[in-house]
Amino acid sequence: MPPFFYLRFFPSVSTSVHSDFRHAPSLQMKIFPSRWCIFSVSPLFLVLILSVSALAARPALRVAITPDQVHFEWSAPLEGQLSLRALPIQSTAGTPQAQDVANPVLGRIVWTGSASAGSVALPRFENGEDRLFLKYQLVSNAGTSLESAQYVTDFHALPRRTGSLGLNASKKGIACLLDPADGLALGMQQLNQNISINALLDLESTAPKMSFEYEGRRIGLREGAVKSLDSTLIAAHRASQRVTGILLNNVSRTTPRSSPLVHPLSDPSVVPIGPSAFNTATAEGVFYYRAILHWLVERYTREDAAFGHLAGLVIGNEMQSHWSWYHLGLVEPELVIGEYTAALRIADLVTRSIHADFPLYVSLEHHWTMSASEDSLKGFSAVEALDGISAIAQAGGDFPWNLAFHPYPENLFEPRFWNDRTAPLRFDAPRLTFHNLEVLPAFLRQPNFLFEGRTRRIALTEQGFHCSDKAEGEFAQAAAYAFAWKKIQALPDIESFLYHRHVDHPLEDGLRCGFREHDGTPNVNGIGRARKIWEVAQAAGTSKEDEAFAFALPMIGRANWEHVVATEFEPSRPSKRLKGRLVYDFVRNLKAGVPENIEPVQTRRIGPPEEVQESAFQEHPKPRGRGRLTFKVALPACEPESSEGLFLEFDALLNHLKSDGASFHVEIDGREIYSRVLHGGERESARLELSEWQGREVAVAFGVDALADPAFDWTTWVSPRVVLGAR
Repeated sequence: MPPFFYLRFFPSVSTSVHSDFRHAPSLQMKIFPSRWCIFSVSPLFLVLILSVSALAARPALRVAITPDQVHFEWSAPLEGQLSLRALPIQSTAGTPQAQDVANPVLGRIVWTGSASAGSVALPRFENGEDRLFLKYQLVSNAGTSLESAQYVTDFHALPRRTGSLGLNASKKGIACLLDPADGLALGMQQLNQNISINALLDLESTAPKMSFEYEGRRIGLREGAVKSLDSTLIAAHRASQRVTGILLNNVSRTTPRSSPLVHPLSDPSVVPIGPSAFNTATAEGVFYYRAILHWLVERYTREDAAFGHLAGLVIGNEMQSHWSWYHLGLVEPELVIGEYTAALRIADLVTRSIHADFPLYVSLEHHWTMSASEDSLKGFSAVEALDGISAIAQAGGDFPWNLAFHPYPENLFEPRFWNDRTAPLRFDAPRLTFHNLEVLPAFLRQPNFLFEGRTRRIALTEQGFHCSDKAEGEFAQAAAYAFAWKKIQALPDIESFLYHRHVDHPLEDGLRCGFREHDGTPNVNGIGRARKIWEVAQAAGTSKEDEAFAFALPMIGRANWEHVVATEFEPSRPSKRLKGRLVYDFVRNLKAGVPENIEPVQTRRIGPPEEVQESAFQEHPKPRGRGRLTFKVALPACEPESSEGLFLEFDALLNHLKSDGASFHVEIDGREIYSRVLHGGERESARLELSEWQGREVAVAFGVDALADPAFDWTTWVSPRVVLGAR
């Protein structure tokens, strides 16, 4: 998390009265339910994931590294001549090369021979290039790639460090610690540390005071940033505290877009907060990213701990809410997941070549099957991220990525997470908070997420509980900590609980999660008095724990701390998957609609809070005449004799039981193609073929009529969109 600002916005909840969304109590299922479908992933991406997973099941090519060679082995029943193609590791997304199919970024042949050989070894270094940082494809004698490009996944022949890096530390930790002595008094054995690569790297000075050499190039460092990091890590090591680094690439509005640290798709002039994507799209960007990773891991995993220790790195911050926390511009989820996985893969190649067990973590926040943003170009769900990362990783040769999760309550200003309605005990819960935290390790125990048969590590690297200014505020905050601690202790897959934060920060828009208050001075780091949560946290993990936690039981509604985690979950709900490939989303483009004879149009979220809600817009008609909201939509042309058609899909919903009825109409270029009268609470699904208008720009009008009485006529269009799909 960036050190100076943290805020999330939550859309208002509007629940449909339609009976289809009401559910009887669900049957229980065991902790390992069968795999369920993601409803929010686009069909194209789902096909990609399934195809890639199939390819990745048994890769023909395996790549190992030694100090001097790269070893290739294939075991599939291949015949004839084979070639090995080497490709650069960068993606080229957003660069001119991405559109140039003739560009050498498509790779070069590095070996040709008989398939019967079964293996080949090549020199690791060629003209100063380390072949560790390439990816490789087997190519048939016809020039056809036989599978996805493969990366080095076997590092066993390298002499590497093996120190434990504090893995046996207590789970109790803290973020944004301002007073090390207070951290020790609390008994904190784990810390996190923000590490921004742009703060460390000095790419401007001609003669920087500090520098290091990497692959024959001299790279500048900012002396002040290095000394500050050294000081923090040395102090933590002396106090036997394990430190997890949060690796960031903070970009300001004044950062030159030409900087090799800026991804070509990131525009610094519009970056909303600062944390941005690592540049995995250009050779220079990848070089500096690799270089600073190598410097960090080499410096901070030394056996003598001369500069302290880092026990792992979280790559980026809350990547599925990328617009704010891993900025890559307005882009589709598939691209963000691909670029992020590239950054994760590069980090794996660097770190595992130095240390045998230096963990890397994917950073995700609590929006699980829903998104923090209604705009799919700004964010997507955590499940989409995990499924996409897993599929891409397996396609190129799986590697040991882990998970850093942030299970804040559903409302950051309400600490009583045990009342969270959007966090049911289901794999398809809209959110994962401390209320349903046990879902997280169970989800990652599914076979497709295991690495070499082992579960991936889970670190809770940022989460806290707000203290309101009401009389019971401190006790509610402290009770939340107590309950969360008990749940974490009962979940062995979770290795750390780094609480956010030590002291309230005055620039967090009123969020007060601190063990201590801010002191009210102009100093943003001013340390004030300790709250109730301070003594509760201090007692956690000690013989005084149950005595200190006893006050919380009646507040939570429990008699004791037994069975604090569930072992059975509800089955997932039927998915509401997009039925085709999205062409136009009317809710996303609501500002483009031209209103006529209607009240101001409003967006709505439809559905119960325990499900992922659907996007909608509400037209409230005026007393007389038909109202309309009209959009200009360019419809694509369908392929001749294609089995696909062009469709307008939506649900018409009269979203108030007291309405005496209203009519819904759809017009294309003035011709009515849909007309219904609904009464209060009624909902109807529609799928209207538009192939007659394919290849044209048309006016699509959503019309409503009050039928004389507009009272309670909440005429609502749910998930209206144009799609290409099967006829």
